[in-house]
Amino acid sequence: MDSRLAIVIPAYKSRFLQATLDSIAKQSCKDFVVYIGDDNSPQNLEEIVGRYRNEFPLVYHRFEENMGRNDLPGHWERCIALSRNEPLIWLFSDDDLMPADGVERILQAAAVHGDTRVFFRFPLSLVDAEGHLFRSNPPFDADCISGYHFLLDKLGGKISSAACEYVFSRDVYTEAGGFVKFPLAWCSDDASWARFADLAGGIVSLYGQPVCWRNAENENISNSIVYNKEKAKATALFVDWIARYYSDRRDDAVLHCALKSYIKTILVCSLRSVFDVADLWGMCRAVWQISPAVASGLFAKYLFRALRRKGK
Repeated sequence: MDSRLAIVIPAYKSRFLQATLDSIAKQSCKDFVVYIGDDNSPQNLEEIVGRYRNEFPLVYHRFEENMGRNDLPGHWERCIALSRNEPLIWLFSDDDLMPADGVERILQAAAVHGDTRVFFRFPLSLVDAEGHLFRSNPPFDADCISGYHFLLDKLGGKISSAACEYVFSRDVYTEAGGFVKFPLAWCSDDASWARFADLAGGIVSLYGQPVCWRNAENENISNSIVYNKEKAKATALFVDWIARYYSDRRDDAVLHCALKSYIKTILVCSLRSVFDVADLWGMCRAVWQISPAVASGLFAKYLFRALRRKGK
């Protein structure tokens, strides 16, 4: 069971789990161990997982408590705790797809950069429920970028970001104290990746075929307005985190522009314009710490939409 790479899957949904495990079984390099943490799912994940016990090294554990509902990053952390001492961790998911040479590329990068204080990133494509491609991130513009550069790309809408595209060393994860936690884990991954990247000295690009993040209707909170209150609160906490963590960047005009774009995307796309004055105020109050001008402009621009929702 000794390996340099732990593939950790916090699992709850069965719908695409077989496709995910199929993509792991097709890896050109089998030097890894898969750890699957079943978040007390009502679906029979163990039966699906059992089909792969002879395909690759595998550890399955069913937790008695469903933690993901209230503390998803906490569930990620307890799943990572299932792993042994593999120096590299690939936090994957129960519905995404690996390129066939994914593990091979990770280990090739580790041969160059080492397996301590490193943070790697695959290209990312988004697919629907049927696996059809509908969007890809632009090509990497550098072999290595900083956590702050990554954050600007994400806030400004240049890239999408998903947990499955990142591989980090265990020492970076430990030094960071685990994941940054926000409600529903909304924005938790982005804050965590920025922090991990800074500890690792940057994000190293893994060129080649992308990881496929599945964004299926009714399978992802990104597509639902049911949790809009929680998403609005988490967004405000994320911006507050940025203001504190990158306090030396508060005067950066590029950050101001990126935040303006990000809040617009959250309000119009993620919340689908279903938000009230309290939601808007919470986000703008957080932005105010970085740029009062941007916060004032956002509040004025979207106040009418918030008041219109109140009148319905």
